[in-house]
Amino acid sequence: MKPRTTSVSVRSGFSLVELLAVVVVIGLIAGLVAVEWNAILPRAKLNSEVHKISAAIHGARSEAIARNAVWRIYYDLDGNGYEVSSPFRAGGGLAQRIEERMSLGMVGLPRGLEITRVTIDGIDYNEGKVFVSFDPIGSATDHSITVAQPQYEAVYTIEVLPLTGLVRFHYQDYRRLPVSEEDFD
Repeated sequence: MKPRTTSVSVRSGFSLVELLAVVVVIGLIAGLVAVEWNAILPRAKLNSEVHKISAAIHGARSEAIARNAVWRIYYDLDGNGYEVSSPFRAGGGLAQRIEERMSLGMVGLPRGLEITRVTIDGIDYNEGKVFVSFDPIGSATDHSITVAQPQYEAVYTIEVLPLTGLVRFHYQDYRRLPVSEEDFD
């Protein structure tokens, strides 16, 4: 007796249509991820630089307190950067003149970011080089720094509170209203 054979069709692998469908779906997902990543990346760059400036501010304030001396930060609006200046001479000891003060180095902002305004004691500066001070008791010159990324219309303002020297962040172009006598009634 002959064994009975049946033809069973065994399918192995994927058809070309199935593979193309998977490739299309993966391509669509990758496209969406790339679009979202490009939208997030510019804000991350601005946010990173704002936090670097904030770290320099905190560092200058901390050094002023720890070393019992006045530290400064110079904002160079034309050169688009900032530098921390210690009250000490390069060879040691306190500097007697401004020219003797040791700089910790100019830090420039990356391309696409700019310091658009520094407001010191209510006066706006849009060009030149200005400085603020940090006292040994922790207070600071009343100031704010506005950093912009014009290509993406993004603006951050770093506000330094004068009495405490602490920092506040504002995710916009921020200006503190001046205090009036009516505020105390």
